[in-house]
Amino acid sequence: MPPPKAKSSASSATRKKHARKAAAVNGAPEDPPLPKEKKPRGKDKKSKTEPRKKVYIPPVKPAPVQPNPLDTLGLAQRLPPELLVVLRLLSKKDATTKRRALEELQSVWISKAQHGREDEHVVHTLRDTIPVWLHHLPTLFLHPSRRLRLLAAGLHTSLLQIPNLRREIFFQIREVASSDHAESILGSWCLAAHDADRQVSSYARESWIRYVTTSTETEDKLVLDEALFPRVWDFVQRTLLDPAAVYLYVNPSQPVAQTPAQSRRGSGRGTPVRRDVELVARPKTDEDEEDEQDRRARLRVGAFGATEWVLSGSYISFSARMLTMRDFLAPLASFAVWSSLYHGKIAPFAEIDSCGYGQPVVRRSAWSLLQTLMQKCKAHINPLLHVLSSAVLRSAWVEPDTLVRTAMWQPLLMFLKEFPNAWVLAAQDNKDEDEGSDSDESDDEDGPKPSSSMTPATGPTGASHAYTEFLQFLATGCSGSPVQGYPTVLVVLSTIPPSIIASSPYPLEELFMSFWAAVDARVLNSLDRIAASAAFLSSVLESLVFFARRLSNVSKDVAETLLVDRNETQQSDVDARLKTFLGDQMVRAWEEVSSGRLKVRGTDAGDALARTFTSLHRVGPELCETVWSAFASAVQRSIAIEDNTLSALVPEVLHELSTRMEPGTPSGALAHNLVAQVVKSALDQCSSVLEAKDSNADRVALLVGILETFGRHMFTDFEVAQRMDDLVQQQTDRVLTSIPPLLLMFLKYRQDETICSDVWHQLLETVAKYSEEDAPALLVFLDAAEHKSLPTYLQARGELDDLSRRLLTNLLSGPAKPAQTSLVRRLLGSSKYFITKDCQHSLLNNLVDSFGLHLDGVLHNDKVSANVFATLLELMRGLSDLPESMALLQSAASSLLPHLFVFAFLLPTFTSVDQEQQAIASTLWEKGMTEASVAEKSNAYVMVKQILRELLVDCNARPTPSQILRAVSFSPLSSEIDVLSDIFPSQDELSIMLEAVPSSPMDPSLAVVDPLVPPATLYRSNSAQPLVADSTGFSKYARTVNGLLLYLAEDRHMAREHVWALRHFFALAIHAEELKHLPAMESPVFARAVSRSTLQGLLDRVQQLATYLFSSTTEELWHSRVTNTLLAQSASDRLDRVGQLVVEVVNRAKRQDSVCTSRVLHAILQHAFSNATKADADQWMLVARKMEKLAPHSSLAIVFSVTRYAPEPPRLDRFRNELAAGTLGIPASKANTEGLWLLRNLAAAAPDSESDIIFLPQLRAVNLMKACQQWITSDEDLDEEVQSEMTLVFAHLAPILQNVPGSHWDLTFDVVENNLENAALDDSSTYVTLSRTLRLFIIIEDLASTNKALRASWDERRDANLAMIRDLISTKLETGTVSTPLSVCRELALQIVQDLPSSLITRETLSKMCHLVTDGSSNVQHMAYQLLHEAAKKYTENLVIEAAVDTEGIMKVELPIELLDILQRNLNHDENDEFDEEWFGYLLAWMVTLDLFTDASLKVKSGYIDQIRELDLVSAQLLPTLFGLLGLYGGIAKAFKLDIWDIDEFYLDSCSSDSLMSLKLLAAHVYYRTLLLLPSLIRNWLADCRDRQLSTAVASYTSKHFSPAIIRTELARVKDPNAAVELLGENITIKVASAVNEVTAGFLVDEHQLELTVKLPTDWPLHTIEVKDGKHVGVTDDRWRAWELGVQQILTFRSGSIVDGLSFFLKNVTSHFEGVAECAICYSVVNATDGSLPRKPCKTCKNRFHAACLYKWFNTSHSSSCPLCRSEIMTGK
Repeated sequence: MPPPKAKSSASSATRKKHARKAAAVNGAPEDPPLPKEKKPRGKDKKSKTEPRKKVYIPPVKPAPVQPNPLDTLGLAQRLPPELLVVLRLLSKKDATTKRRALEELQSVWISKAQHGREDEHVVHTLRDTIPVWLHHLPTLFLHPSRRLRLLAAGLHTSLLQIPNLRREIFFQIREVASSDHAESILGSWCLAAHDADRQVSSYARESWIRYVTTSTETEDKLVLDEALFPRVWDFVQRTLLDPAAVYLYVNPSQPVAQTPAQSRRGSGRGTPVRRDVELVARPKTDEDEEDEQDRRARLRVGAFGATEWVLSGSYISFSARMLTMRDFLAPLASFAVWSSLYHGKIAPFAEIDSCGYGQPVVRRSAWSLLQTLMQKCKAHINPLLHVLSSAVLRSAWVEPDTLVRTAMWQPLLMFLKEFPNAWVLAAQDNKDEDEGSDSDESDDEDGPKPSSSMTPATGPTGASHAYTEFLQFLATGCSGSPVQGYPTVLVVLSTIPPSIIASSPYPLEELFMSFWAAVDARVLNSLDRIAASAAFLSSVLESLVFFARRLSNVSKDVAETLLVDRNETQQSDVDARLKTFLGDQMVRAWEEVSSGRLKVRGTDAGDALARTFTSLHRVGPELCETVWSAFASAVQRSIAIEDNTLSALVPEVLHELSTRMEPGTPSGALAHNLVAQVVKSALDQCSSVLEAKDSNADRVALLVGILETFGRHMFTDFEVAQRMDDLVQQQTDRVLTSIPPLLLMFLKYRQDETICSDVWHQLLETVAKYSEEDAPALLVFLDAAEHKSLPTYLQARGELDDLSRRLLTNLLSGPAKPAQTSLVRRLLGSSKYFITKDCQHSLLNNLVDSFGLHLDGVLHNDKVSANVFATLLELMRGLSDLPESMALLQSAASSLLPHLFVFAFLLPTFTSVDQEQQAIASTLWEKGMTEASVAEKSNAYVMVKQILRELLVDCNARPTPSQILRAVSFSPLSSEIDVLSDIFPSQDELSIMLEAVPSSPMDPSLAVVDPLVPPATLYRSNSAQPLVADSTGFSKYARTVNGLLLYLAEDRHMAREHVWALRHFFALAIHAEELKHLPAMESPVFARAVSRSTLQGLLDRVQQLATYLFSSTTEELWHSRVTNTLLAQSASDRLDRVGQLVVEVVNRAKRQDSVCTSRVLHAILQHAFSNATKADADQWMLVARKMEKLAPHSSLAIVFSVTRYAPEPPRLDRFRNELAAGTLGIPASKANTEGLWLLRNLAAAAPDSESDIIFLPQLRAVNLMKACQQWITSDEDLDEEVQSEMTLVFAHLAPILQNVPGSHWDLTFDVVENNLENAALDDSSTYVTLSRTLRLFIIIEDLASTNKALRASWDERRDANLAMIRDLISTKLETGTVSTPLSVCRELALQIVQDLPSSLITRETLSKMCHLVTDGSSNVQHMAYQLLHEAAKKYTENLVIEAAVDTEGIMKVELPIELLDILQRNLNHDENDEFDEEWFGYLLAWMVTLDLFTDASLKVKSGYIDQIRELDLVSAQLLPTLFGLLGLYGGIAKAFKLDIWDIDEFYLDSCSSDSLMSLKLLAAHVYYRTLLLLPSLIRNWLADCRDRQLSTAVASYTSKHFSPAIIRTELARVKDPNAAVELLGENITIKVASAVNEVTAGFLVDEHQLELTVKLPTDWPLHTIEVKDGKHVGVTDDRWRAWELGVQQILTFRSGSIVDGLSFFLKNVTSHFEGVAECAICYSVVNATDGSLPRKPCKTCKNRFHAACLYKWFNTSHSSSCPLCRSEIMTGK
């Protein structure tokens, strides 16, 4: 038995009213509800905030769980397993599982049936699955997941498209499915067709409209007959009322075992507990896309849509055959349905929960349903009118959502226009609710009958809640939607019965107070304020007209109820009250508009006011005149009051008002009189302003605006015109300063040329008296001139010419002033009125000249900013915008246009130019060229080419050639300019420039890298000329050739046409190569500032272009044609351009041979000989022999090129033998001349040592050596150049003579020794001889290693030579002495001393040679480190020995000063700089420093560490460098990744200083070694670091990449018996636990074990080692603690290793048990600092102390007494 029905919360009257409605709808009486207590009144009345009592609502009984047809029909045994699995997945709760099942069903099974694959079998199989599909269909159509609903709708449509499946679906619905099941299928289908999601509804509606009908049944459509349609309609209505119950009905919960409820104590039965739908609903899963409230809203939206579908179609007539329309629409007569209109939680018209709460989409659907009802069922809506009246009117005015209001207006207005009595019905409901609390027992009340819209309604006298909400709606600016709401207000007001309006104390006043409340509250100040204000004003004025018309047409009593307070007892004049009321409202409207509080356009306000007065005149002329009188008085009063603030729209409003009110009509006459009075008043106030000292600018603008607005008609009145003439002519100065627009208005509308001209000249004369700062007084007249507002007959007579010149001069000479710029631009543009023609031309010429001067300054001075053009360009742009001024600019086109081109297209390539300025210049250029004539264009082109040509060769110009070329290529003139002929110098001009460049090499030492460089005696050195270079360091010639190289490298086709340029490219490349080798010397074409990368880039481009152009030399007979031409056997016109180039270079060499020409020829032949044959090489040797006398340098270059790059020709071998034989015929007196050239040619013809070619026969080689010996032993003085060339030749002869004994070897050894004695690295003149000597030394070493006889004689002199070489490389040069010849010499020397005997490595070797790591050559740095590595061992070895024998402690361990100088260098690195050899050398210096710790004793290590700590080398120098290279300053995320690298090993041979990767890896290895050897210094830095981000990054980086490797190294060192010799002993045991990073040292004493354990933390060495207390049998606690502290001190503060710490511990233990006395200060036998024993005795107490401990005691105690006996200690040995 269900629990008894609880009392309703509604009042008695409301309950009875609802009962009557329900009875009327259903045609049968309903049992009355239980009575409810009366509401208490007064003090007994409960608070409104008190919560309502919860009432028990019996839950909807859920449908039983329907069995799956797969099981009941036996389909599981018939269907394919794959399909069965898919269908089973549909029963799962998981949305993702269902989705996958639907997708597979669609893609795998349905698609096969649709495309005809396996058609019959698949369709037959799917036909069996239709019951399963229909079983799941309602659940899927109503599922919370949008994706599932979309897939289900698409799948259902696909099934219906297959005829067999469609027929089966219809058969199942009609014949097989139960009525409830069919209802669920069709109802959910219909709801899906109107789903809230548009895509879902589109898919589902397609199948619903296509396959469902109410007409005659067919095979293709399912007919909704008398059996099916009511089920659908019932399902839809149930969903409207209780969507949650419907959802539970379609998705029944699985049955669960119920736990018997325990009854409360004292109760005979269990108390029923309310089970709300929300409580029994299933919880939301992760796959659901909505909560419970959204689900109910979605279902309601579908139900509303389905209801509209039913009401809109033919189903109305179909349903009429089954039910009357009253019965059919009865389900809609429910407050629960229409509570969906209300936005709040509780619907006030029914006191029930609102279905539209928090769901705007539901409210929009409900309003849409109301519109459908009004359109389709208007004749049958009366039974619903009581419900709709309250629901619609109580919901519409409080709706907060904008979109809902947009959908609301049309159905709301349709409803109110059709049923205006709804206001009365809604008010009656309010009255019933109010009376219900006083008359609960009244049962005889009848509801009011609905009345037609034409029937005058009378209603309650109390205030209507709906009307009150409507007034609040107006007060809030139509709830924030004024643009939409105000146009509907008049329609709404027309439907409100007078009785409703009269229900308030002051009916019309309250109504319009609500209107104006929106203005007072500023709710109209929205984004679209103008449109909102216009809509408001129009609505107010239309409402005024409406009520004026209504009150004029109703009885006096009705009018009195609207105008007079109902509490007044005296009779009043209704007409007078109406006029007063209308007048007040119009005055209020004017005040709001004129003050600007109501933001409307003047035209809109004037039009609205005019329409209002016109309409009022139609209502009653007398009424209109009275209202107008009040309005006109307000207008005049507002203008007459000086302190009154008015909007600038006032003149526009008055003008529109006077225009709209047609002249000739009574209303037009009223407007005309008002305008006349306003104009006179404004004129009077203007006179007052001129007399006053101060004036309100806004007020003046308003007065002038009024006069301007009516100026055309003002001067038609003679009196007004005369007053204006007197005012302007007599007070021109005052008017100009106070009211300039008044003068403009006068000139504009005063149609008298004589008077206006006089006033104009008087005005200009007045302005001319002003200073430049006061010149802006002209702005008003300039504006008028630009807008064509001034009369055309006005002209200047030169009054402002001087002022204009001063303005322009000040503008061009001072900082930019936008105001003055605009003034000058406008003066030039409107010159007709203000300045003369001559002045205009003068100003323009000054402007153009200034632009050119400023442009030249920017092009040649980097301190001049491009911002100086802002004013000039702004003036030019202003002139170009005016047609008459553009013609003026064209007169200066010849000088202006080229400068504009340079500014627009060249300046942005090398300096910062404002984009707007660039755009202006570009536009002016284009416009000028468009307007220019053919001659002007031609002149402009010529000027542009000339400017670019001059800039290209001008070293003082800021733009580089590449920037000039880029500007040309991207400019409009790219097609008009031939770059090579128009911009670059011609071929002859370039040749002249090259001849002016010194042809001699920068220094003779270049012969070390280029054998073609002759000794200084064979060429004439040019006198050094001061180099003039551009900003990039290029001279005029280098700048020009580099630009040509850049251009031809980009245009290869053009390069083939101009191969002649290769000669200049090679010449420039030679100079670049020289500067690259000798960066510290002066180059004739490059400045020192040119970077190495720039030079290398130039060399690479030359190489690439030459390789491309010399591809033609691969043609057959090319060399034959060239050599024949050179031998004068054929003409040069048959040669290609490359051949002509070769011939030209050779002929130039014949005319004027030079070193530069020979080197250029060598560079050309190097490329040309790539495919030469022996015959070709033989012909070239013939050419060389022929020009040997005329051009010896070039001849030598050809021989050298043939020897190096061509196959060995017969003439070359003959040439070598001739040269060797010729030496015997040259006496010693000619050895310095002829002998020198012969040796050079012989060296040039020497083959490569690695080739199979024999240089000379052995006998001829012996004779050659004899000839050289004769030269040396003669009395003639041989030049050093001869000995140098002789050394070079000996290097080629040594392999030939290695098995030939004789004096020639003594000669060779003597030459080597002599050259080494004379060589010095600080003298570049010896580099060539030294390099050749060192190469000869290496060859001798190599030969002696395999030749016993030679080795015997060589060993006698070898050590002496090695010592000289060692001393050579130890020479420290001045800082900055870097050159390739020097590096080559050092490389050769280091190559020799790599295996230097230990006897030659001394302690001083390290200090003398450590500077080598800073050499500019990476090869030198590599080899130097190998030598310094051994020297470091020697240095430490000596210090260890000295420290061991130092018993007095006077020895001081220090690092070499030379090494410290390198370590203290600051390396500065900018973001754009490269890491060079300096960084590599700095890291190598630290590698050497860390090498010093190898095999060092604890005392030596401590000395090193103390010095490094004292100089702060690690914290201040090393770590910033390492962290910068490793990227730790940017955080751990940007740090260098070391995951794939082993940082504990580093192979220097594989390292390259040019590779940033190698540098970073070397930095990581140095950091690893620093952590390993100097951990205490790293910990100190980390503790002192104040940069939290850096310290965190360093700690994380170190612990991740370095700590594991360091721990492995420490433990491995303990395990290594060779490294841990001190830990070996009879009673000593060492245990290493690698898993826990622990080392335990044990000492066995009489079967008792003493143990000490040290544990390394995982981030060692960032945290200190933990020393664990172990067993200490036989040792006192104080002594044991001292030993522990000593170990801790060694490991923590002395950067000692574990071996050092444990060695200290074991020495103390051993000494203790051997009876050795310990130091009485530190309680240790071995000192933890220097490892010394206690040797300092006290003569009194006989105790011994460590020297270091005693020294510390003396310093801290400030006395020299014994720590124990306090007697004076007399130290002794």
